[in-house]
Amino acid sequence: MSFFKKLFGSKDPKKPQQAAQQTPQKPQTKEEVLELFKKVPWMTDLRLENVKLCLDAGFRPTNSLPTEFDRKLRPSVEIAQRLNAIKAMVLWLMMPEDKLESEKLLNFVENNDLKRFMEPSEQEIFNTARDDEEARNAIGWKFENAWPLAWYFGYKEPDMMGQMMTGEQMQEILVDFTCPMDGKIEDWVNGKDTLSEDTLKQKEDLFYCLHNAVRSAQFGRETVPAGFDPMGNGGVIHERRHSLTWMLSDGTKWEDTDLST
Repeated sequence: MSFFKKLFGSKDPKKPQQAAQQTPQKPQTKEEVLELFKKVPWMTDLRLENVKLCLDAGFRPTNSLPTEFDRKLRPSVEIAQRLNAIKAMVLWLMMPEDKLESEKLLNFVENNDLKRFMEPSEQEIFNTARDDEEARNAIGWKFENAWPLAWYFGYKEPDMMGQMMTGEQMQEILVDFTCPMDGKIEDWVNGKDTLSEDTLKQKEDLFYCLHNAVRSAQFGRETVPAGFDPMGNGGVIHERRHSLTWMLSDGTKWEDTDLST
């Protein structure tokens, strides 16, 4: 249909009716949408279960996503090092010097080789003033990275609806699911109950699907629940997916994690 016909309408009353008849109807119900996924040749049972969870929650990922990946769980000690690297960053900015001396915190970082599990920009945090307000405002996204990492060591399951963590939740993680400040992470990890690789793969695939729906919504498509902010809530999904995918990307640096959708 030309621009002018869109603007002024067709002079032939039959043509709009014919055009409408020729336009295929989009699936409306969750069952209809799910049938589209079932027809994909490379579909897996794991993906179908995650698609059901997405649809029930109001998210609609595309059915063209790949389902097979070369995923390998990294060592538990590395997951603990990334979690404790976040702990160190948070404490540097949130805990005043009179409550936690800088020297003690920097020794914790050095003794556990935590800078190896930080991006270059994250390493720079320890060169900023501990009361830097701008840095404090930015550190909140690290909370979302921390949740899936702490889940691996027994914390509660990460929420999939994009609600930001509370300060109380982060405090729970720092107190009960990280290494003590005077400890060695290799010792702390020993004997810890951790998630199975299959459980982690299921959750990572779910957040991969959620992330895809979020990215589509950021381009204006109706692929997320009503009231879901594609940028704010979507950012939460992005950060949690980052941790989940990184845990299954053995040998990959944090900043090099493949977060494509």
